[in-house]
Amino acid sequence: MQPTASLPFRAALRRTVAAVAMWSCGLAPAIASDGSPADDEVGTLRTEGFALLPVRKTHSFRRSKNGYGNQYIHANSAIPLQAGTGQYRNVLVSWNTVTYAASKRLMLGGGIDLYSTINAARLSPVWTVRLQYCGPLSETVHLGGTAFYLALPLPANSEDPAAEDELGLAAAMAQLTWGSPDNQLTLSGGMARVGDDSELRPILSGAAAVRIFANVQALTEHWVLLAEGDDLLAHSFALRVVGDFLAFDVGLFYNKELSERAFSWGMPFLAASLNF
Repeated sequence: MQPTASLPFRAALRRTVAAVAMWSCGLAPAIASDGSPADDEVGTLRTEGFALLPVRKTHSFRRSKNGYGNQYIHANSAIPLQAGTGQYRNVLVSWNTVTYAASKRLMLGGGIDLYSTINAARLSPVWTVRLQYCGPLSETVHLGGTAFYLALPLPANSEDPAAEDELGLAAAMAQLTWGSPDNQLTLSGGMARVGDDSELRPILSGAAAVRIFANVQALTEHWVLLAEGDDLLAHSFALRVVGDFLAFDVGLFYNKELSERAFSWGMPFLAASLNF
């Protein structure tokens, strides 16, 4: 005959074994401290004396609205900003630009490089102004035109390092953008004038952006300034973390002339864009 004192212990052991078995199946016994079935808690399910264990909540990142569809790395798309809004962009602390949408199609922009201003005794100040008129032809197709001036020393002859740089690039370009702010492709082309040279040179650019994760976008941008035996090429790649009002870029800029003065594989950069 079994001792009476061992019966509660065996009952508790059976309940423990049952609890472990049900736990492995995603169920747990809903038993109160006195051995009776416990009352349901908020958010639990019961099945004949057993309560389904609360399902672990998975946290998903909220998909931020992309308000940076007009801005690639350096270039702009033909997708306009909302009228009355603007965007401030900072690259490596020194390069600062501002774009403002004066209307639903007209945008004005300008920027300055602080480092070149501080060292104006030995460097020419680098600055830019831009005018853009663009808008939608359909839900996914945008057409525009832009004109800009960039006060930047450019090599007059890439084959002759001793040649003095020419200052300033003025260009007018037509733009075609296909896609949305999240996924887009922009092709631009026009004519440019370098320094005091009266010769007009073809200038082309291509840029693309793809939203690869909830709030991460991949960008690429390429520029070509054509001349006889003296083409100027520039390439940029970046990842952008998209927020509602603030975005951050981590990328790489490559240009043959720049690689001779900086890293051979290009120049890494950090950038931030703020919508206002």
